[in-house]
Amino acid sequence: MLALIAQHSVPLVLTALFACVTMAAILVYLMRQARAVRSSRRYFWMTTIAVVSGVGVWTTHFVAMLGFRPDTTLGYDVTITVASLAIGIAGVGLPLSLTVIFTRRWQRSGLGALAGAGVGAMHFTGMAALQGCLTSYSVPLTAAAFAAGMAFLATAALVGPRGRRGFAMAGLIVAGVCTLHFTAMAGLTLTPVVSAGVWSIDPVTLSMFVTLAALMLFVTATAIAVGGAQLDERTRRETQMRAEHLAMLSTALANMSNGLVKVSARRTIDLYNDQARAMLFLREDAVRTGMGLDEFLSNVGTANGWSAARTARTIRNHDRWMAQETTTRLEHAFDDGRILSISCRPLADGGAILTYDDVTGERMVRAEMAHMAFHDALTGLPNRRNFNETIEARLKSGDAVTVLMLDLDHFKAVNDTLGHRVGDQLLVAAADRLRTLCGPGDAIFRIGGDEIAIVPEVADEGEALASAVISAFRAPFQVDQHALAIGCSVGLATSEPRDGADLAVQKADLALYKAKEEGRFCFAVYTEGMMEEAARRRTTEQELARAVAGGEFELVYQPLYKLPDRTLTGFEALIRWHHPTRGLVSPAEFIPLAEANGMIVEVGAWALDEACRQAALWPAHIHVAVNVSPVQMRSADLLRLVTQSLDRHGLTPDRLEIELTETAMVEDGRAIAATLAGLRALGIRIAMDDFGTGYSSLAHLRDFQLDRIKIDRSFVDASPDDAGAQAVLRAVTVMARELSIPTLAEGVERDEQLAKLVALGVDAAQGYLLGRPMQAAQATNLIIPQESLALQARRIA
Repeated sequence: MLALIAQHSVPLVLTALFACVTMAAILVYLMRQARAVRSSRRYFWMTTIAVVSGVGVWTTHFVAMLGFRPDTTLGYDVTITVASLAIGIAGVGLPLSLTVIFTRRWQRSGLGALAGAGVGAMHFTGMAALQGCLTSYSVPLTAAAFAAGMAFLATAALVGPRGRRGFAMAGLIVAGVCTLHFTAMAGLTLTPVVSAGVWSIDPVTLSMFVTLAALMLFVTATAIAVGGAQLDERTRRETQMRAEHLAMLSTALANMSNGLVKVSARRTIDLYNDQARAMLFLREDAVRTGMGLDEFLSNVGTANGWSAARTARTIRNHDRWMAQETTTRLEHAFDDGRILSISCRPLADGGAILTYDDVTGERMVRAEMAHMAFHDALTGLPNRRNFNETIEARLKSGDAVTVLMLDLDHFKAVNDTLGHRVGDQLLVAAADRLRTLCGPGDAIFRIGGDEIAIVPEVADEGEALASAVISAFRAPFQVDQHALAIGCSVGLATSEPRDGADLAVQKADLALYKAKEEGRFCFAVYTEGMMEEAARRRTTEQELARAVAGGEFELVYQPLYKLPDRTLTGFEALIRWHHPTRGLVSPAEFIPLAEANGMIVEVGAWALDEACRQAALWPAHIHVAVNVSPVQMRSADLLRLVTQSLDRHGLTPDRLEIELTETAMVEDGRAIAATLAGLRALGIRIAMDDFGTGYSSLAHLRDFQLDRIKIDRSFVDASPDDAGAQAVLRAVTVMARELSIPTLAEGVERDEQLAKLVALGVDAAQGYLLGRPMQAAQATNLIIPQESLALQARRIA
């Protein structure tokens, strides 16, 4: 070894050592930077590592070779020399650069050993470039050189470039390269020969190239050092920004409204926040980073009282979700009523992100909204939508369904007299009474207003239930210190599945309509023919709407006579409908329909205007009486229509008499009081029609300022043996006389009836005995003789 050292130039050996140390230092720095980046820049650093390490080892070798002074003149084969440089880059630089991305210990040590073998390959390739001599090597020393180089570089790769370990790594690299070189040189034997004329490079020229390579290495080192400082500053800023980002991420994670758990590909917990732990009712020691997913889910099951089977099922579900490619979302209902929305998003590396969101409040609101959509807010009963779906579901199941439709009697009067608050309380009390009466399988619905429906569980028990409901509603309701006796009407219909839901409801409605016609405290069952009758009624309603525009209505006039001298004083206008195909339609048929659908307002306006027009053609002492429906009286336009008709035809108000039934006056008293006051203020006369058939109270005669009382025909036509009817007739006559209200008797058809009315002192009369309803021309002809007789009477007098 001493002889080997003696054969080397010490300055060049030191230069070679300096080049190797420089290369090792640069290499450690480059590897440290390459491991710090996480983008495509890493491959730039790896390429630089391969070049620097390859060139550095090659430079070290040839600088040391230039310092070798054998006793012969040596040359170097250009091709082999260049090949040795390539081997240095590929055999040494490439394995060392790969240690940046292969992080396992056995991988790094293997790559380091491979780099050591590459140093040996580069060395002996470079030695093969010698010209002018024969080389021979000692096998043991050659093996020792390879072993030393591989061992030192394998250890260097294991130590790594981080922190202070970088110094050790650099030293190990220098030791490996130098030990391999000088150990191999120690076993070298050179035998001079005559060169065969191969193209070679002399040592001086080679030294220039080596010097150039060394210079490039140093320039690279300087550039890297300068750039490294800048990179260090950039890295420092990036590190600071990364730290700030991590701090912000940590703050955001801690303040998230939902819980988060990150599961690694190894099915361990990488990350979690306190919200997840709190939502799952976990203690602080029940979840930690590094904990297995199965253990974590088992702790969740224990904290929430799950059975072993439920916990196992949950673990299997998580395995299945993580194996999928798409995100799984579901809601889990806990036993304590909480509802968590759980999301499992699989990651590309095999892990997953679990998120938890407490949606208990939202689901409660949604459930409340769903309940409100199908239930009445006031009574809590299922509503019309629920009713329709229940009927449809029952029929689709193949069973017959019975529907009871209830309508509370006089409910409107409660609202009008006591207010809507009491009306609402009455509906609640009625619903509670029905809940008590009906069985658990009977469904009760509020359809709207005061209309309630019941669907009995057993279809055949409908009539029994209807009777029970009517009996129960006979008892008054105690509402807000008011005892309210209202009663109800019930319509009942049983439908088969073939009928359908709409027809089932329609049948019950028709039965209810029939029950309301028959009076209070009764129920009606749907029978065949009601549907056809309803169809005819709808047809009549449609035709009625066209009748006004088509000029199909006509007024006829029944004369009114003053008693006892039978002086003609006026006419009552009566409407007639001349249907184009059905002929004359009775007012008893179409007037109720017109009142029900609101057409009476238009029909009544026409009748009122036509009566005023005709009366304006008669003498001034002849008045006209017009029946006005309660619907018209409640209309805000009635006063305007009356005023316009009077002005249009020049009729004085005192020649128009408005007739309204006693029942309408009493039931709608408040609603029509203002209208009646307005009519009287105009000077129009008001008559109470059909007196005696309604409430027949002296208070009514006192409360309503009347210009005439019309005694109903039922009292006029009563038998002389009917003491009660005769008593009422006498009482009404006396009562009216005492109140100074004129009376008029309807339906006089026989002489004895007229004689009786004269004897009682009735002021006026009308009926077939005195005159049938007639057309306007006939009425005018009737007036003329009366005028002549009156004129003759005045002349005689």
